[in-house]
Amino acid sequence: MLIVLPFLFVAVACLYAMAGFGGGSTYIALLAVSGLPLAVVPIISLTCNLIVTSQGSLLLARRGYARGAILRPLLLGSVPCAFLGGAWRLPEAAFILILAVALTVAGASMLAQHFFQEKVVEEERPARAEVLFGAGIVLGLLAGVTGIGGGIYLAPVMHLLGWGRAHTIAACTSLFIALNSVAGLLGQFTKGVALLEAAPLWVLIACPVAVLIGGRVGSYLLVEKLPRARVRMLTAGVILLVAARLWVKALS
Repeated sequence: MLIVLPFLFVAVACLYAMAGFGGGSTYIALLAVSGLPLAVVPIISLTCNLIVTSQGSLLLARRGYARGAILRPLLLGSVPCAFLGGAWRLPEAAFILILAVALTVAGASMLAQHFFQEKVVEEERPARAEVLFGAGIVLGLLAGVTGIGGGIYLAPVMHLLGWGRAHTIAACTSLFIALNSVAGLLGQFTKGVALLEAAPLWVLIACPVAVLIGGRVGSYLLVEKLPRARVRMLTAGVILLVAARLWVKALS
């Protein structure tokens, strides 16, 4: 399984890039069944999230799609909590349970995104700052603990509630994932860089390089030409299958 991870990561990064996602839920799903120690999984996932979303977020921000009124309260709540989540030392059984819940919700959110993405926002209905702040706290903590950036949950909610149009949602989601990935990584490293010794060095190098390539290609060339709805449905199915496997392990 390890030998094919970089190739899978290239495809994941490519397909997710222009949707404003980093692919963290899918990286986690792949890493969870790869045989790597679970302690190193969030570090690899958050690193890959950061690489992919930093490319897309910079592009979208330069075009003026980012909205400070949405991002400021979200990030004010999420970034500190992402750091705390990353630094939280959980027993393996608790981590597996949280990861199972997170992947279940992620898969369901991707299915929801399939329906919400076609929703036409006739009039934007900006959320109140306190609502955004509260959402940031929950999603930031989840990002730090599991290595999932939180954007896969944020985007369907923004679409459904009309918090912005497609490009605004993509820009806010991408920046949200990138900054929370940084905070989550810093929190993870408070546990000591010795965690990285649990994974082969070539995996720690190959996976980030793979998403750097895939994210760049996806951002500029491929994704607009691919049937993203079908890919999203297939990916959601894979994530839910891995979540089911983790539920069996967590409950056994």
